[in-house]
Amino acid sequence: MDDKDQLQAAAVENAAAGRGGLSQEELDELVASSDTGGRSLTGPVGTLVLLVALAWSLFQLWFSSPLPFLFGFGVFNDTEARSIHLAFALFLAFAAFPASRTPVQLVLGIAVPLILGALFMFSAKEDTATWWIPLIALGVAAAVWLGSPKDRIPAWEWALALLGAAAALYLLVFYRQISGRVGAPITQDFVVGVLGIVILLEATRRALGPALMIVATVFLVYTVLGQYMPELIAHKGNNLS
Repeated sequence: MDDKDQLQAAAVENAAAGRGGLSQEELDELVASSDTGGRSLTGPVGTLVLLVALAWSLFQLWFSSPLPFLFGFGVFNDTEARSIHLAFALFLAFAAFPASRTPVQLVLGIAVPLILGALFMFSAKEDTATWWIPLIALGVAAAVWLGSPKDRIPAWEWALALLGAAAALYLLVFYRQISGRVGAPITQDFVVGVLGIVILLEATRRALGPALMIVATVFLVYTVLGQYMPELIAHKGNNLS
């Protein structure tokens, strides 16, 4: 039990003994402030999230079993299966987990998309259109700023969930076309790639905490700005392509 849990338990005991002076409403607020779990969804939306989670589990069982080969359909290679897994994960990350609103988390949620947007624009080649990058970065940052209630899924988080799932499924839907143009991506590939990375990092922050988001961002910066690093760890750097 951490310090917050101990303080909460002590407050409840004192209130029960008539010494704490906390009303039931104040106790409810105290419990809510320490609750960092998933959303409390009810009705059709709660049922939808439950069904999506169930579908993800069933897909994993299907993919890992011999059934696709026995029935002759639903056979996916590892790349296609990962695309489907990521689509489920991104949708549920935004549907089931509200974003933390602590000052540090809020700053990270807004700053990281903007930093990545600037990084991707800097790394783009001169003949690559980049007008769409700020739209993605500002859109995700604005969604974080608008808030993340625990009892419902707001419209902007529905948008992030659906866009994230669509970006993940892009590799599945256009697998053959992408395989045929390896090393020569088109603008559509760039847009989906940047969108997927920015949304994935935000999903990581809300589902797993800020640490992994920070580590991933640092390595993305290192990948692009390698030529500006100290000589010991410097490299030629990479561009958006």
